[in-house]
Amino acid sequence: MRSVHPGVSALIEVSVLFLPAIPAYIWLWPAVTGTDLLYPVQSLVYLYVLGGTLFIGLRRWNWGQLGLNRNGIALSLACGAILCLERPLAYLALGFPLALRPFSLMRLLGEIFFYFALVGFVEELLFRGLIYRALDGWHGTGLAIIGSSVGFALWHVGWAGPLAIAHFILGIIFCLIRWRAGGILGLIIVHGLYDLIAVETPFPVTIETIGQLQQLTIANKVPLFVGDMLLLALVVYLWKLYPRHRRE
Repeated sequence: MRSVHPGVSALIEVSVLFLPAIPAYIWLWPAVTGTDLLYPVQSLVYLYVLGGTLFIGLRRWNWGQLGLNRNGIALSLACGAILCLERPLAYLALGFPLALRPFSLMRLLGEIFFYFALVGFVEELLFRGLIYRALDGWHGTGLAIIGSSVGFALWHVGWAGPLAIAHFILGIIFCLIRWRAGGILGLIIVHGLYDLIAVETPFPVTIETIGQLQQLTIANKVPLFVGDMLLLALVVYLWKLYPRHRRE
């Protein structure tokens, strides 16, 4: 490992870290899906990935280089607010009522912990922290953005199927924010909030009834257009306009 670039050796170790995913997809997830064991098992998986990510990353870089610094928190939160508008705009476009799940304080507290402390923190540290840093140091920002976004999509492909392409696009936007912000602390908050909004405002159509998506029609094109333009403007701003804005 010492004879190759630190980024390459880190990526090799990350691939070893994910070898248990093969029996997990074959046996573990089908066994726990739909049962009370799902959240405990997911929590253990995130703790395992967190331990591996820290072990691999901190042997090569410090916390700040992995993105755990105070840089760009305000920028991340501002861009994240635009991303969080995506779901209510999608509801309006499809003509769905924007309904929340029945309130339960204990469930809500558990989901806040799960989606912020585990999902948001671990996924950002892995993809926009370790993998992004390894690819950026090896072959530059372009590969870091694309490569970590592909990994982010593959992370979700087990349950999202073809819809994992949406996670690739989301990964690109998250990486652009990470690139311009210089840190991931703001992204951890955005990621946790994005997932919490998704779970608290579930679509009437679920992954289990994915075939019904073919029957959906756009009831109102204005929210769809607004959402698309906001995402496009966000990408253009981060990619092209942010350096000029920062200089001014």
